[in-house]
Amino acid sequence: MKTQSANPFDLTRAADYSDEQIKDYWVDFHGSGGLVSLIEPRGKTTKLILGGKGSGKTHLMRYCSFPVQRLRSTSNLLATIQEEGYVGIFMRTTILETGRFQGKGQSAEQWAALFNYYFEIRLSEELLATMVRISRDCPEDAENLDRAARQAADLFDSRQPVTLQSIGELQAFLAKLRKDIDFAVNNCAFTRRLDVVILSTPGALLFGIPELLVHVVPRFADIQVLYLIDEAENLSAEQQQFLNTLIRHRRDPCSFRVGARLYGIKTYKTFGAEEENKEGSEFKQEFLDQIMRQRNEVTGYADFARRLCAKRLMEVGLGADGLSEVEIAKRLDTCFDALSSDSFYQAVTQELVKGAIGTDRPYFKRLADELLTVSNGQEFGISSRREVDDVIQNLRCDEFPLIEKLNVFMLYQDWYKRENLLEASIRIGREGQDFSRKQPHCARHARVHGHFSLDLLAQLFRDHKQAPTLMYCGLDAFVRLSGGVPRNLLIILSKVYKWAIFNGEQPFTGTPIRKETQREALKESAAFFYEEDARPGPDVPDAQFAIDRLAQYFRELRYSSKPVETSPLAFSVNANTISKEARSCLRSAENWSYIFRIQRGRPNANSEHMDDKYQLNPMLSPKWDLPISRRGDVRLSPDLANAIFSAESDFEFGTFLELATRSLKAPKFGRGPGQRRKSATIPSSTLFD
Repeated sequence: MKTQSANPFDLTRAADYSDEQIKDYWVDFHGSGGLVSLIEPRGKTTKLILGGKGSGKTHLMRYCSFPVQRLRSTSNLLATIQEEGYVGIFMRTTILETGRFQGKGQSAEQWAALFNYYFEIRLSEELLATMVRISRDCPEDAENLDRAARQAADLFDSRQPVTLQSIGELQAFLAKLRKDIDFAVNNCAFTRRLDVVILSTPGALLFGIPELLVHVVPRFADIQVLYLIDEAENLSAEQQQFLNTLIRHRRDPCSFRVGARLYGIKTYKTFGAEEENKEGSEFKQEFLDQIMRQRNEVTGYADFARRLCAKRLMEVGLGADGLSEVEIAKRLDTCFDALSSDSFYQAVTQELVKGAIGTDRPYFKRLADELLTVSNGQEFGISSRREVDDVIQNLRCDEFPLIEKLNVFMLYQDWYKRENLLEASIRIGREGQDFSRKQPHCARHARVHGHFSLDLLAQLFRDHKQAPTLMYCGLDAFVRLSGGVPRNLLIILSKVYKWAIFNGEQPFTGTPIRKETQREALKESAAFFYEEDARPGPDVPDAQFAIDRLAQYFRELRYSSKPVETSPLAFSVNANTISKEARSCLRSAENWSYIFRIQRGRPNANSEHMDDKYQLNPMLSPKWDLPISRRGDVRLSPDLANAIFSAESDFEFGTFLELATRSLKAPKFGRGPGQRRKSATIPSSTLFD
């Protein structure tokens, strides 16, 4: 059993895992539609596996690679490969060091030809390393593999015959060619020459060697060679063009799976008169993090995430002795202290108010001040300070501060409708008392509580000058915060574990991790995701600036007197109506996973158009005290969307923000629906009754 100082969640990048860890940490969804079926390793058509950082692309592709296939084998290796129907040849583009293939006094045409040759040699070398391993593990197939290698000599375009006797010699020959290229490229800056002779036609090795294996090695007859190329975003557009050409002209028994970030595919062009590969014809696309989030909607991801955590704990000896992975996963919630929702969050809300009652409670004091601004007239049934005090008294429910917040919220709604506030407060107060006793007839309170309780609880924290970070505590909240990205969950848990040890706690050993410890970890996780989690590109600062504004808008909605959207975290916009700069910034924010697209979109009420719909990544919610689950969405007008995603000044954005949220704030909405200020710049979605 390892010491507890070994953080079980510290390793978050699949690129850093050993092959054994790839196998041991593997978690899949239950049922037939798992992640391996997503990659379709036996399928002939190429697949692009796209997703944000940490969505699991590398883990999935490495799990399908030969070294992990070999670890999964419990009997004859080649028999296992035959059963799975493919052999996975994995290569990360980082080993190519693509930046070397440019400049140094050579033409772009020379570099392109050399890179294409080098790419093919490296990938073929990985294939041959696999065949050498199979030859050693399956000696009964060694002679056939050597015979295939001897015939492979004809694949080279050399004036001198290439003589090969075994699969090992073929691997060694390619290794020498690769080293010769490395030497020439690395010294080109000094020699100003590329002393390289290209010995094969593009595609001859990648497709020719697998063809020989199928024809010469009987047990390879029905096995597909699956080239798994990860981190394609590291390739330039010209380098991707060669990969696209290979995909377009692939030959059986080969197929490709290409992993890349959301922004990673720079071109679909090929070298064949620059024709483009077409989705549905030459390739299919799978967006992995979208799929994970869709699973989240049917609780599949929540179960997946818990089993992922359980595996990590078991690896370092922190799982309960004798319990299975599934049993540990079911008990994980008890490892974290979390807010209790019992009796309308009574424990935490009473702690917040600390015994204060009546107008000593901030929300009542604020309401009284706002009511006094209209107490000089009879319009709302309030004409004196005494009547203001009566309103507050009617709304009190001292034992349950959250019900008091419900009462105040409903009074703001009636104020907006221009009802008599004294009469409304009597009606609301009576029903609030009945609701606190769980009487069945309190339909309005039940409906408002069902929709807005978490937003009003967040307001309670803010009323008492505390961030609502405690609302994000507990494993269920962590799963929601991760936004369907396993790496995000591991980052949160890693920081929770670190802070628990720092604070002298013994995590995952019986006593729940304190909420205060989790709060520090959550703040750090949100800051890491926003500021430090590596995102390349010069447009990242602009995207961050836009996300700041979007979050500010959501905060104004959530913490207004009369919020009209439940848990504001999503928005919809007709992208065709906003500026080119705003569309570009919106796309960048999606590429860097600050926001993500919701596939269903939202029908536009004024046309047949389906608006684009997005959600702020919940990993950022603790940074701005926003919700972690979406309910509805806010429709952005073109003017407001432009102000958020392309405004030139904070003043310009501030002007639009004030107009967009004016009708949600007391006493400004006291003018009533018939007296609202007319402005084409106010988004229609924010003018609610």
